[in-house]
Amino acid sequence: MLDIIISKTIGFCFGVERAVRMAEELLKKDEEVYITGDLIHNEEEMKRLENLGLKTLDINADSWPDLSHSTVLIRAHGIPVPMRNKLKEKANKVVDATCPVVNNVAYLMSKEKENGYKIFLFGREGHAEVEYLKSCVDDVKVVNFEKIPKSPIKVQKVALFSQTTMDTDGFKKMAKYFLDSMKSFSDFHIHNTICSVTVDRENEVKRLAATTDTCIVIGGKKSSNTKKLYEIAKNMNKNSHMILNASEIKEEWIMSAKKVGICSGTSTPSKAIEGVVERLKKIKN
Repeated sequence: MLDIIISKTIGFCFGVERAVRMAEELLKKDEEVYITGDLIHNEEEMKRLENLGLKTLDINADSWPDLSHSTVLIRAHGIPVPMRNKLKEKANKVVDATCPVVNNVAYLMSKEKENGYKIFLFGREGHAEVEYLKSCVDDVKVVNFEKIPKSPIKVQKVALFSQTTMDTDGFKKMAKYFLDSMKSFSDFHIHNTICSVTVDRENEVKRLAATTDTCIVIGGKKSSNTKKLYEIAKNMNKNSHMILNASEIKEEWIMSAKKVGICSGTSTPSKAIEGVVERLKKIKN
């Protein structure tokens, strides 16, 4: 018998569940509902919502259709402020599904900026959340281990924040780098704005990778937090695999396994998790 161990924290997080629920409610009552990019980073869930009638807007406002009778839903990651303002001008109604945790980061960043701090954001350039946060505060500097500031930071007051889905160990290393540079500035505020849900999942994937023969991480191919969980698992257990759904499972992954761990990104629907469990049982049991 195969022992299947499921992460204690799995499936949709609060912000994703909220955004999906908002989309479903709008699709029931509004004739035409658009979304600004992917509502969440999961291909299967986006396909399901599209089948219910959700339409995607191009990022280029010049190509937008007439939105005067339409509802536009802002994605869970948020969108740049200029695009939001343009939508308010063009659309009949704009509904904001930005995750409250992300909005709180934007608020904290703006307060530090008002107090004269230079804002640094530990994150991935081009990620939807990062692009939104950058638009909320002037002159935000995005940093990561491919973009570490090489020259001394020529400001006196610095505040370091994090994209909500980054890994905690990475943020600690980045904070240490800044602390080691303290001689170049006089005041440094560290804001660990990584979502507590993602921290819990990091701890769970570490536990599963260390105690199972095979670790399976379920999530969308564009999901930052799913990729992060997979990287953590792979570093601890070479028999770790990232999949979108059960159809991607290969039998050889588990034929010699006695214990298999399952975890997921925060945009992974419960249906995908259930499908993986069923598939594993059919293969081994």
